[in-house]
Amino acid sequence: MPTLQLLPFLPTDSTSLQLPKQRNNIRNNSPVELQKSLPSQNLSFDLLALDSVSTVHALKSCTGSRNLELGTCIHAAILKSGLHTNVFVNNSLLGMYVKCGCMEEAIKLFDDMPVRTVASWTLMISGYSHNGLADEGVSTFVQMLEENEYPNEFTLSAVLQALAKDCNSRLISAVHSYIVKSGFLEDSFLQNSLIGAYAKSGVLADAVKFLERFSSRDVVSWTSVVSGFVLHGFMRQALMVYFRMQEDGITPNEVTILSILHACSFIGGLQILQWIHGLVLKLGWCSHELVLNSVTQMYLTNGFFREGTQLFSKFCFEGEGQFVSPETMATLLQGCGHSNLFGKQLHGYLIKHGFSSCVVENSLIDMYAENEQSDSAFQVFAKMNKRDIISWNSLITCFVKNGEFHEALMLLKDIHSNCKETVRPDFITMLEAIQACSNLSSFMPGQVIHGYITKAGLICDIFIQNALIGMYGRSGRLDLAEKIFEEMPAKDLGSWNSLIAAYGINGNGRAALQAFAELNQTSPHKPNSITFTNILSACSHEGLVEEGYELFNRMREYGVEPSMEHFVCMVDLLGRSGKLEEAEAFIKNMPVTPSNDVWFALLGACGYQGNISIAERVANKLSIQDPEGKVWRISLSNIYACRGQWEDAAKVRAQLKQVEGMKKERGWSGVEVEGEMFRFMVNDTRHPESKSIYDTVSGMMKHVRDNDTNHL
Repeated sequence: MPTLQLLPFLPTDSTSLQLPKQRNNIRNNSPVELQKSLPSQNLSFDLLALDSVSTVHALKSCTGSRNLELGTCIHAAILKSGLHTNVFVNNSLLGMYVKCGCMEEAIKLFDDMPVRTVASWTLMISGYSHNGLADEGVSTFVQMLEENEYPNEFTLSAVLQALAKDCNSRLISAVHSYIVKSGFLEDSFLQNSLIGAYAKSGVLADAVKFLERFSSRDVVSWTSVVSGFVLHGFMRQALMVYFRMQEDGITPNEVTILSILHACSFIGGLQILQWIHGLVLKLGWCSHELVLNSVTQMYLTNGFFREGTQLFSKFCFEGEGQFVSPETMATLLQGCGHSNLFGKQLHGYLIKHGFSSCVVENSLIDMYAENEQSDSAFQVFAKMNKRDIISWNSLITCFVKNGEFHEALMLLKDIHSNCKETVRPDFITMLEAIQACSNLSSFMPGQVIHGYITKAGLICDIFIQNALIGMYGRSGRLDLAEKIFEEMPAKDLGSWNSLIAAYGINGNGRAALQAFAELNQTSPHKPNSITFTNILSACSHEGLVEEGYELFNRMREYGVEPSMEHFVCMVDLLGRSGKLEEAEAFIKNMPVTPSNDVWFALLGACGYQGNISIAERVANKLSIQDPEGKVWRISLSNIYACRGQWEDAAKVRAQLKQVEGMKKERGWSGVEVEGEMFRFMVNDTRHPESKSIYDTVSGMMKHVRDNDTNHL
């Protein structure tokens, strides 16, 4: 037999040829220990009946059921009976350990075998390959050749699989040469293994060449090439190979269909998705769960939610079988953010069929969060048997998204108090917690979270740093926001945007302009749409009309087209500065139709300046664009009331009551005292010290009135 020169291709360090240490999967019960622990008097009858044939059958049964514990007990009995010298028994035992993933015991057994056959070597090579140790499988093959043990077609197939997982095309070519010299090339099984190895390792041209050369190509040969093209991202080429397969008269199998579905999903486009869907129906694969899951996923991941839900409804709601996998169900739920009714139907289906996957329940929380149903999201969370950090993050994000910031922070507290050992907050948890503190302008909890982030080693994350700048800016601590910004080793555009926004919120427009200038002069980043929104808002808060106008007119120089947010900022800038006529003219000259927010900005400015005539004109516009609007009617009523026009204010309030379903949520304010947030409404007496609070407020108001009288 010819020898195979593999050594020049192998790594030079000796460690790569050593057999690795594997984790112990035998629950501390090695065969030798079990053998010592088995009393001989209880085994006498069994050992007398034990022979090689029955032992091999028993081990095959253990292998099929992956029953490692029973297989280990049989190993102990084999040692007692003396059958450990039988090569067939040893090979069956070796196969059992390999298939059960217990490579450490397989290595020990292989090393102690008095006689090894080609089957023994093949089992070890295959075992290494299937258990993620492809390099060790190749090393075992080299050792086999060095001991003058000649491989058969199954050995060569096993080593090709190992080399394919390593993507080692040079060694695959070497094994290919050996196969040719050894006369194995006519074996159809080995031909498919060779084509598959070339395809998986990315040598697709050779895979196609050998596919065309071999006369006995079958569905496995074609599928290997199709899968290889898909694996390496050549989706259109995969389809072309599939069409040639059809021309060759080969009927695809399930693996072929799944590969083509993946390729079509990646290419996208409704026409090609419907083509492959039709092909699945035509070939009769519509009852196969994996295929149906893939078709559904294909539609959903490409944004064709209606088609995906129709397919799901046809085979699940209308049928008896439940084919949907947790991953597909999670994707379905993610698409229900705009369809609360269908989302609830899916939830009912999950309850009926007993879906309790953590992935699915997390998606349910996200779905209810998108539909602004925090209570339903919390109910799902509360009933979960097992929660991971994604579950906690989903609910915290739900609360933050729906304005329930206190509840979000309470959940963070629950993670620390109840889940210290099982769940640890990650950077997403911290980002949402910072966002909650930022919206509450809550300084002390924000500082505590900042300390935890530093201790947990998350402070180096640039998104965390940007969020902290925003949080300290909203809390009025510009000094800390500036400190974080200055200490950042690397700054992205989000860092500059956060700092400019912090200056704007605190009315420091000049500092915001300086930061904007530094961004242009020292940073590689160019201002984007958010940058201009922040800087225009900063100019608005400090009344920097000329600077704001100049920036607005220069936006296109930076490749930024003004959006509705920028128009709102400009109207607010002019309105806050008392230039209401200019603001109104600005709106009339807008190149796009003004949104409600633009008119709201002008109406709010009319309230600051007490200009009723412009406010009435704005209200007439909004009565057409937003006939059932509440916000603008309330603002107009307040403007009338401030000017003492009580009859007009009453008329607007009467209109407000006539609007169908009009229920105004009571406004509330909040104050933070020693890190604890207190919320209150007008005439609120729920606080236990409300009497003292009102006495203190009355005293303060009396003091203000007395000071005003003295100044007069």
